Amino acid sequence: MNPVRKNATGQSGFTLVEIAIVLLVVTIVLGYTVAMFPVQQELKQYNHVNDEMNSIVEQLVAYAQVNGRLPCPDSDATSDGLENAIGAPFTDCTAFFGYLPARTLGIDGKYNAAGALVDPWGNEYRYAVSQGDASGDGQIDMVTANEIRDEGIDNVINGPSPPDLFLCDDSTVLAATDLDCGTVTGGDVIGNVAAVIVSRGKHFDPATISNTEAENVDDFLDGTNDKVYIAAPRRDDYDDVVKWVSTNLLFSKMIEADQLP
Repeated sequence: MNPVRKNATGQSGFTLVEIAIVLLVVTIVLGYTVAMFPVQQELKQYNHVNDEMNSIVEQLVAYAQVNGRLPCPDSDATSDGLENAIGAPFTDCTAFFGYLPARTLGIDGKYNAAGALVDPWGNEYRYAVSQGDASGDGQIDMVTANEIRDEGIDNVINGPSPPDLFLCDDSTVLAATDLDCGTVTGGDVIGNVAAVIVSRGKHFDPATISNTEAENVDDFLDGTNDKVYIAAPRRDDYDDVVKWVSTNLLFSKMIEADQLP
């Protein structure tokens, strides 16, 4: 049995060595906790943006169930969260890429002073919608009310101008025009996408953007109405989060709501 240590007054206590060991352990635990905080915070942010973007997809589909169409992007200079459509009734968009029309959709979330919905890092969500026009009548299938019903699902998908957005992986060799995924060298490619939503992630900096990330914003940078977006695993040179509205999901939900036969 170890003898009980006593101090000068005869009371038991810790030695200086024991106190030093306890302080060292506490320091190590606190240091680990502090070091892990940024990692935990980043994970929390990515979990939040993933959940919010899944909700955005649901809201876009719900909008189409009620209105028979997807909304146009918020493409004006103010980024006020409202769609910018033209025609009477709406048959076209001012632009087919821009910011998410979150106020048009009625989405709850964090908005900036201008009225745009922002992700956990304070950047506006980007949004693009297909410009496909099955019959070539100038009434864009995805954004004109009841146009998908009038054209017929099969014609919209298999006609001369199907939904024209593509999700590619970053091992794809992109075509020079960036209108499709080019020559695939690995991974999955998703075509005929109705709409795409993009969060630029934590490391948003147009001055140091990687080639992979640039594919998700080059429509903004050069105004070319690019049709290709990259959905890749997060890593040092890529931390975008990309979600999309597939035509299968959109059409099945519109059929449920009697917007499509």
